[in-house]
Parts: sequence; C-alpha cells; structure tokens
Amino acid sequence: MNRGIITNPAIMDRNDSQSVSISGSISINDLNYYLLYWDKIVMPTNNIFHVGVHNEEELLKTKILERPRIAFSSWSTNTQNGSYDPFVIAQSIVANELISTDKTTDWTIHQIGDGIAIGDKQKKEFNSLKVELLKCLPVPNDNINFQEILDFKDKRKDELLELHSKIDELYLEILSSPDKDLKAKKIINELKNSIDKIDTVSKERFKSIIKYNLTTELNLNGKDLGIAIASGAIFDNYTSGFSLPIGTVVSGLLSLIKVKANRTASVEKAENKLKLSYLANANRKKII
Repeated sequence: MNRGIITNPAIMDRNDSQSVSISGSISINDLNYYLLYWDKIVMPTNNIFHVGVHNEEELLKTKILERPRIAFSSWSTNTQNGSYDPFVIAQSIVANELISTDKTTDWTIHQIGDGIAIGDKQKKEFNSLKVELLKCLPVPNDNINFQEILDFKDKRKDELLELHSKIDELYLEILSSPDKDLKAKKIINELKNSIDKIDTVSKERFKSIIKYNLTTELNLNGKDLGIAIASGAIFDNYTSGFSLPIGTVVSGLLSLIKVKANRTASVEKAENKLKLSYLANANRKKII
C-alpha cells in the first residue's frame, strides 16, 4: 500500500487555543524529506492566499504532489471554525475526506514544526503514545535537484521499504509489550541496521545530508486495533516516558527513541487508524 501524507506548505504555530500563525514556508530540505520518505504528498491550498513550494509546477507533473484547493466564502468564515488559519482548516478537511474515501493509500496527517495544529471543527482528542525518532532519518541537503532524490528513491526502494517496515514494527512492539525494556528487543537492532543502511547509501550518493526527527502519535482509542482493552494500562505505563539510544553517526550525533503517553488531537476520521499524525523537523547540523 502507498504511504500518503496530507501536509501544509508552511510551518504552523498554534499561539493559543484558537489562533494559528505561519512562521515561514517549508524549506527545500523539508520538501526533500517528503519526497524521499513518502509516496504521495497532498498539500491543500485555498482561495484566501496561496503559498507555493520549490519546483511546484514540475512536482505537480510527476503526480507525487497534489494541491487541492479549498474555497472559503470569506476570512471571517474561517474564524467561526475556531482557527484563524485557512491552511490548517483546509488540511483537516482534505485529511478527513481522504482517510474516509481512499482505501488504496495509508493516509496520515503530517506537519513540519514543533506541534500539530488541527482545525477545531475537524479534530478529535485521543489518548496516544508519542514515539519520537530523534536524529534518525537522513535527508539530502537542499542543493540537490528533486529528480535526483526521486532517482535515488527508486534505486534504493528496498532499503527505504525496509526502514518503513522496521519503524512500523517498532510501533507495534511498543504497543504489544509495554515493559519499557526495549534494549533487548530484536526490533531495536533491526531498526538500527535499517537506519545504518540508509545512512551509508545516502552518504555515498549525496555530498551532505541532514538528520530529521520524526514524531508519530500512536492511537490508543482505535476500535479495530486490537489494543482497546489494554489501552488504559499502556497509557498509564508510559506516562513517565523514557528514552533509548539506538546509535551514533560519524558527526557524533546521538540517535534516540523517546516514548511517552500523551493526549493529542488529530482529524476525527483517524479514529480507527494506528498512526494519528506525523510531525517532523530537521536537526540543523549537516553531516558531510
């Protein structure tokens, strides 16, 4: 199954319970991250104002990027939705639609930044586990043409699929064995090996890379996930959280897994999904 994300062209910051501001467009590195690790990128726009992304027209032609347009009657209509940012509302509307109707792709809402912002009329609160992979995902530096990334992705699809698979297995291991003793688990070594493989081939192909952090909110309320009965115990067990080092890279950066029980918001139609949302940001130290 394809892995698809519904994301935004800008970095959203929630200032209080209602207002959302844009702190800047996503960087070329952020776009490179999306292109490398996801099969489909849906980035809604709207009739209030449009924020473009680097090489947008060329990427639209590849069909990897789609930019559906949500029309609002006025700016004041948006404020009645409980959020002042039309991008957040448009993203939430499109996410609910895709998750509900397109079963050929594993759709998940995704943002770049330090926190997830959801349109207040489209969101739902969940008990979740926040799983952070810190300094784990290598991404080519921004001087790389997007076609080079797509070529690399095609050539190294086996390694990338393996990495995705091991990350998913990690999530399931955490949910099925909430004993915090992950060091002895086979999946930790397998995940480290998968990351090492991507590191190696990335450094062979590109002059410099940047390490990305990936945070995933795992749903503890899903009706069809087989964990509903144990969700309360899992939540309680991980309330204090823990961190686990999984390796270092040449520059000395320490890769970590962090897990903590959490209350989070996602789009309401994600209620039966394992992954409620993704959040990513770059570690600014480049690796040569």
